[in-house]
Amino acid sequence: MFYDKLRQMRKRKGFTIREVADRSGVSPSYISQIENGQRGIPSPEILLKLSAGLNTSYAVLMQEAGYLQPETELVPPPQAPVNLRRFIRENELEFDGILLSPEDKEWIERILSALFWKEKRARAEQEQAASADAGKHVQDRGVVPDGTSE
Repeated sequence: MFYDKLRQMRKRKGFTIREVADRSGVSPSYISQIENGQRGIPSPEILLKLSAGLNTSYAVLMQEAGYLQPETELVPPPQAPVNLRRFIRENELEFDGILLSPEDKEWIERILSALFWKEKRARAEQEQAASADAGKHVQDRGVVPDGTSE
């Protein structure tokens, strides 16, 4: 049923009903009624708002609601990773309805840097070890730094 799919989608994204309501402009009581099966399938206009609140494709919600028949399986195109540092710096961000200031964004960057410093250090050590191994391998083959053989 649509209401089960909507609830599963919301929970999979990690949103509360209140968060979806704030993000979409649809009242929390209406969303709750839909999810509990007390309301029918919402109109396409409401689905458009919910798609924004759930950060989900409008077409997917329209298919789940039965307004569109799937012609083919909807597979999202592969996307390149987003540079999170650039994303934080270049976008207006909000958390729980609070607009983040430049200072807030700087703290988020600092926290993320601290969170991943071990991984970054481990990668640097691996690259250093690989470079050292490559240099040793070149020496073992009797090649001197100017590219000639001994």
